[in-house]
Amino acid sequence: MLFFFLSLHLVFEIDGKKITLFGALDKPLPIVYLHTFRHEGERVWQQCHRMGIRQFILVEISGLNWDEDMSPWAMDGKPFHEESIIGRAGRWLDVLLTEVIPQVETQVQVSRRYLAGYSLAGLFALWSIYHTDCFDGIVSGSGSFWYPGFMDYIRFHQPVRFPDAIYFSLGDQESKTQKVLYSKVEDNTRWLCEYYQKQNVKTVFQLNNGNHYMQSDWRIAKGIQWILG
Repeated sequence: MLFFFLSLHLVFEIDGKKITLFGALDKPLPIVYLHTFRHEGERVWQQCHRMGIRQFILVEISGLNWDEDMSPWAMDGKPFHEESIIGRAGRWLDVLLTEVIPQVETQVQVSRRYLAGYSLAGLFALWSIYHTDCFDGIVSGSGSFWYPGFMDYIRFHQPVRFPDAIYFSLGDQESKTQKVLYSKVEDNTRWLCEYYQKQNVKTVFQLNNGNHYMQSDWRIAKGIQWILG
């Protein structure tokens, strides 16, 4: 395990992943764990500051094997590609719970704990509540709720604990596609929002302008703003 300080941020490595902490380390604060695809944690942090979000700690987890670490089970034939997804989210969640979070939280004081992610990481964040009661809230930006079998999984399983709050968002162009697999993503996300509201979870769904790839850092920052509010 490697430790060093970069500016005001603590950085270390676990299981080949880079863990970066942004924020004050000397007082109890809400903490948001964020899995990133292209090391966008710094941009999310900057967006949060522009929005005037109250103080919190952001923990960016980068360097993931994205398709494997964020996918809950195997999927034959990845969309637009020929290779299959193996599905090792269970293994990574175990590392997150038993290594990453304990190590991070020896360095900081935590009042509330949240998990955030975009795309497959947004799916992973929601899936995690069915395997741990560790998180008080979930931020899912453009969650990959097209994933085969995921909606049935939600319908037929119960979370370990319903979180206090869940934030969903999506781009308004994401379901407008010729790819049948993706075309139900907005319907599925709206269904999930309504489902958790019926379970008395504070839940919101926000529809943003654009496709899946637009302003992902801003969209995640909006989710963090809402869930910390």
